[in-house]
Amino acid sequence: MAFVGLAYATYRGMAWLSSRLGRRAYERAVVANITVDGAGAATIPVLATFTGVRGLPWWYAVASNNAKPLFVIEPDGIRFRVARQRKRRYAEIECVDVRQGRGTVNLDFTFYGSLLNFTANLGAVPLAAHVLALLPGAVPLSARALAVKGIGI
Repeated sequence: MAFVGLAYATYRGMAWLSSRLGRRAYERAVVANITVDGAGAATIPVLATFTGVRGLPWWYAVASNNAKPLFVIEPDGIRFRVARQRKRRYAEIECVDVRQGRGTVNLDFTFYGSLLNFTANLGAVPLAAHVLALLPGAVPLSARALAVKGIGI
């Protein structure tokens, strides 16, 4: 009987811990937590980053990073980390789309000549609207991205 009690306590403790850690991550996903350095690069608080294959549904990912994700909007392009840190210029971005699911708001970046895309889970619509406003006007946005960007205006 002691084993059953220990198993139940472990199960409840893990559920409490995961909900607590998840809530803490969502509390960080606000516009106030965007940091801008002296060079004008804005570091965006993201919950996770993903790399997917173009043409597959957006919930499939080849690689993901929720331990130490990175998404930075710089004056000349974006910098991000999924498996390793990469940098893409704004001219390489084919389209930015917004995908929403239960508890997620994802910015999906598709690049010219690349089979892979980059997705950042921002966690909240106001943060996504602000991030879309930080991108230069030359970056093409989908109809969904334009609608979310309009919410933030």
